[in-house]
Amino acid sequence: MTRLRDRGVSILQWRPGTLVRHGKVTLGWMLLRAGTQAAMVVLLARVLGASAYGQVIAVLATASLVVSFAGLGLSHIVLRNAARDPTHEAVYFVLARRWWGMTLAPCIVAAVVIATMLLPGNLPALAACVAIAAEIAAVSFTELCARHRQAQQDMHAFGAIQAGLPLLRLGTMIVLLPSSHAVSATMVLWAYAASGLAYTAFLYRRLNVTAGLKSAAATEVMCATSGLPFSLAVFATKLQAEFNKPVLAQTSFILAGNYNVAQRVVDMASLPLMALQEALWPRLYAQPDPMHQLRRTGLALIAVALLLSTALWLAAPLLPALLGESFANTVEVLRWLAWLPLLQAFRALLNFHAIHQGRMRMIGWAYALGATVSVAGVTTLVPIFGMIGAVVVGYVAEMAMITALIRPNKTRLK
Repeated sequence: MTRLRDRGVSILQWRPGTLVRHGKVTLGWMLLRAGTQAAMVVLLARVLGASAYGQVIAVLATASLVVSFAGLGLSHIVLRNAARDPTHEAVYFVLARRWWGMTLAPCIVAAVVIATMLLPGNLPALAACVAIAAEIAAVSFTELCARHRQAQQDMHAFGAIQAGLPLLRLGTMIVLLPSSHAVSATMVLWAYAASGLAYTAFLYRRLNVTAGLKSAAATEVMCATSGLPFSLAVFATKLQAEFNKPVLAQTSFILAGNYNVAQRVVDMASLPLMALQEALWPRLYAQPDPMHQLRRTGLALIAVALLLSTALWLAAPLLPALLGESFANTVEVLRWLAWLPLLQAFRALLNFHAIHQGRMRMIGWAYALGATVSVAGVTTLVPIFGMIGAVVVGYVAEMAMITALIRPNKTRLK
């Protein structure tokens, strides 16, 4: 009876209007970010063509493989801990920022080594290395600063920080293009590097937080390895999404360019779903028994994912008219990838359930399995089947992670 009464009080205290309002705010910023990224994709694809565009995204893809380990995934722990212990939020953020600084250089070195091993030799070496370093620094620190504001449930700041980097890059390209007679992959890589470093410096100066409270007073655990399961999760997701591009580039930069466009369209179409999820997580973390809301909201998230997938499949034939005929193969790839958001939404719900039960290690193992399947599948299938092989590996890796997250918990969510 006590448990039922507590659950009834929790339900009565829950205000869906707040979640919807936060979701709308987050969605608004995500739509701005998506519009900016879409404009960048269209701009670069039309100016560079599929081959040179493939060179740029192949370089950036190698950076994304390592970026989750810059900071050791502690940005996610900042969100979780601050939702539970808001008084010491600054303590958690400063500690995470310190580890970000210590891990940045090793991650850059690792990414450059990976790029040297995976990418063809006909790329601008210096521009590629600097762009990789700037990408890792900018993306990882943007994530940390955004989670810092999300933990405070300041969804305007959370969205603005995430939208700022693509806005700056688009502005840089708009200024650069009219002043250049011929735009090359090398020029774009330098522009990415300059804008990424500038944004990182801006955020570091703007969010110069100091922890006035002693870390010993913080009630939540936060050691260096606390966020590694999240790092592995993001790494596996990036590996699944990005490892195929350097491998495709070994066959043809055109294939890498076409596949990347299809993936970016799927990512941008999934933003309403992501906005609802990002607004939901801090509210669920703050509840002692969030399972009722997780079940109810989870069904709505799956329904939204189904609608988005259907819209993607129907809209796919419009891409060549927008980007040019060199991207004609993108239509078929996009239709193959259109149903992936359904699996990703379900996996996100399973992630939260595992976190709530304290099965953090299982998350790491599940995503390590996904990473292993991705590498083995891409290495085996992409050289033979090209983009079809990359699509198949994407679905197989998602199913492997979902299976691993479900198996230890054979009972219903309760």
